[in-house]
Amino acid sequence: MCNISTVLENAGPLISNGVVPILLELCSEKGTSEKALTILGNLGVTLMGKKALENSSIVPKCLIEILSWEDEPKCQELSTNILIILAHKNSTQRSKMVQSGIVPVLLQVALLGSSSAQKRARKLLRWFRDESQIEMGPHLGPQSSRIAYVTLKNQRDTEEGRRTMKSLVRESLHRNMEIITKRVNAGEDSSNGLKSLVTSTSSKSLPN
Repeated sequence: MCNISTVLENAGPLISNGVVPILLELCSEKGTSEKALTILGNLGVTLMGKKALENSSIVPKCLIEILSWEDEPKCQELSTNILIILAHKNSTQRSKMVQSGIVPVLLQVALLGSSSAQKRARKLLRWFRDESQIEMGPHLGPQSSRIAYVTLKNQRDTEEGRRTMKSLVRESLHRNMEIITKRVNAGEDSSNGLKSLVTSTSSKSLPN
């Protein structure tokens, strides 16, 4: 089906036959996720395919969950690609993504994902940041006092947004450092255990 889905003319019949919900279910299983995401990405570039994804009740949540699969970098890349397709010039989908908790997950991918996944994650983060700034932009009005109030409020909101983003980055870095430290310690414990075993075995093999 991967090859079939690359032909745009085949997208309509596939989608009409209900392939999108099936593929979304397959995405949740690591054994079938990569192929399912590949096909969804091919279908998502068509208007009909994108609409089918947007209308699904488990999108974007299921795609965001895949971003947390650190042991499946290819799936992360494919998932971010579909999320970019959905978020492109679509404030409704972007809002759904933010409400589903995508920002902390994207920060994680932007720090630890593959180079391709990192690039796409940063692109999405820029979109969310830019859209937030647009929403907080000054609203012109006839009263100068109102303009001053709105401008001040926007400045405070922007500063708060920046602080929140920095806090999320720090938290993500802290969690990642804890994971790395645990892995290093586990490796050292394993190495020390092996050294002790070798030493013990060697001493026993020496003649009295």
